Amino acid sequence: PEWQDLFTGRSPDTGEVVNRHFLLPSTPQELALRGRMIEEHTRQGNSTLNLTKSVSGDALMGLTVVCHAMDPALGTRYSERVAAFLRHVRERDLSVALAQTDVKGDRRLRPHEQPDPDAYLRIVDRRADGIVVRGAKAHITSVPVVNELIVLPTRALSANDADYAVAFAIPVATPGLTIICRPTGSVEQSVFDYPVSRRNIETEALTVFDDVLVPWERVFMAGEWQFAGQLATSFATFHRFTAISYKPPIGDLLVGAAVMIAEANGTAEVAHVREKVVRLIHYTELIRACGKAAAYEATVVPPGIAVPNAVYTNAGKHHFASHFHEACRLVQDIAGGMAITAPCEADLRNPATGHFVAKYLKGAAGTDAVLRLRLFHLIRDLTASDFGGYNYVVTLHGEGSLSAQALATYREYDLERCRDLARRALGSD
Repeated sequence: PEWQDLFTGRSPDTGEVVNRHFLLPSTPQELALRGRMIEEHTRQGNSTLNLTKSVSGDALMGLTVVCHAMDPALGTRYSERVAAFLRHVRERDLSVALAQTDVKGDRRLRPHEQPDPDAYLRIVDRRADGIVVRGAKAHITSVPVVNELIVLPTRALSANDADYAVAFAIPVATPGLTIICRPTGSVEQSVFDYPVSRRNIETEALTVFDDVLVPWERVFMAGEWQFAGQLATSFATFHRFTAISYKPPIGDLLVGAAVMIAEANGTAEVAHVREKVVRLIHYTELIRACGKAAAYEATVVPPGIAVPNAVYTNAGKHHFASHFHEACRLVQDIAGGMAITAPCEADLRNPATGHFVAKYLKGAAGTDAVLRLRLFHLIRDLTASDFGGYNYVVTLHGEGSLSAQALATYREYDLERCRDLARRALGSD
């Protein structure tokens, strides 16, 4: 009940209570509410995002906006199919994964130039009952545990790449779909030693489409190359807004861990330690500020969806991705080397060694040795474990690379306003 108003709303079709992830925001205020929901979800998950709901909402918003523009331009009727699929997942509260990134082969070459034509997912046949697709998509989070999979193009395309302009949704049990998984974390690990990753195991997958049949009613793009880049960008804008909404709780967790370990070490009042904590606070609050600005400076586009301000969205995403490693370094610096060398739970529980651990892991007066040990393990799990390394890379490349955000910022920023100011400064001469 505490979170019901934030996490749910009323279905526009049935009037029933549904998951807010599947309600398309129509005003800046509703978009801000979506951001707050994602932030709180991540906080409740101890820094782990509910991706199977948020990413599908991002994809469906991007599809809705682009198909609404594509249909009158090209004479297609994809909007009806997108709306039907949205109703399908919303009324059933399904979990959905998103497949966008192709394996790409030789990145110097466009899709149709690749030695292997399957380096990008493509249409290999058009039949009366649907399209047949072949290829693979990488970095698909949680796909083994979802109900449905949405597929989007990964880049702008040319007329020669028309067969690669494809978007659709299918159940994960569809014949011909092979999911090759790798987990981060293990159920065999101790919660004491791995307090975050043990409770929140991430699963990534290479997802192979081996001549998969997609029924026409689930096809949202099939050769309309003119809109492939717009669809990729539209999704990315919504997804980067999700990113700057889920990152502040992760920053808050780093701040909390840093402050508590400094207190346990007896260094909380040391000037350089406090300065490092302040830098962590600045890192976190700048992300949060970009999220609020992106929502309240949103633009409402047909058919009535609030699109986050692209400049604030990409600036926030670039800031958190480019400074995350530094934020983790600050926490490691405050904690000290014991963050990676501290004894484990088994040593604490062992009758032969436990009393030594309790004696020699004491810190500042009044600090419980077990709490200090747990803090070291929390910091290691967040910044120096398999899970920590995963977060280093996913922070850089999730929601698009730093270069992609820089390109979007340059493209969307009002440079003419700045030129006008420079001209004024130059004077009438």
